[in-house]
Amino acid sequence: MMRKSIQMALISLGFAAVACGGGKGGATTPGGGGGDQNAVYGPLEVGADWESYTKVNSTPSNCTDHGGRLCDTYVNDVGLEAYKNEDADIPSGTIIVKQSWEKDAQGNPGARGPLFIMAKKDAGFDDAHANWYYAMHWENPTEKWAARLGGPVYWRSPSAKVNYCWGCHDGYDRALGMVPEENRAW
Repeated sequence: MMRKSIQMALISLGFAAVACGGGKGGATTPGGGGGDQNAVYGPLEVGADWESYTKVNSTPSNCTDHGGRLCDTYVNDVGLEAYKNEDADIPSGTIIVKQSWEKDAQGNPGARGPLFIMAKKDAGFDDAHANWYYAMHWENPTEKWAARLGGPVYWRSPSAKVNYCWGCHDGYDRALGMVPEENRAW
């Protein structure tokens, strides 16, 4: 039991390193995943059409919980109105994608960072975490991050590599961090 707890903690720390911008993470090379099929790199599945979603911020927001990167947030039509109404329940089928950028020397958007994906699923998917699916997809990590990660990554629920996501999101209202008011497009 103790060994499993230590393993889970180490896997979670690997994801935290990417999300928080820390040290060497749990590498996932293309086609690899160490037996975890939800950590094998491949084309984006959930949210692959994110560029057709509505961008809900007018300017990139500072995403301290996503590695201190700058982010644009996109929401699909299923959940758009509920996302903007902080009193509304988020419906199943909602997909939210954060496109992130590494900051350049002036603090402006630089190289593309990972995509962070949330999808609201039906009851029973993961009741302990409000039935949210989480993923991180980074097709072309910067040279610095590629060295740390071992190449492109695609970590998604139920892989333990995304436990860091719900570790933060469980503490938010509706499990959403929301776009800061000063960056909102509505």
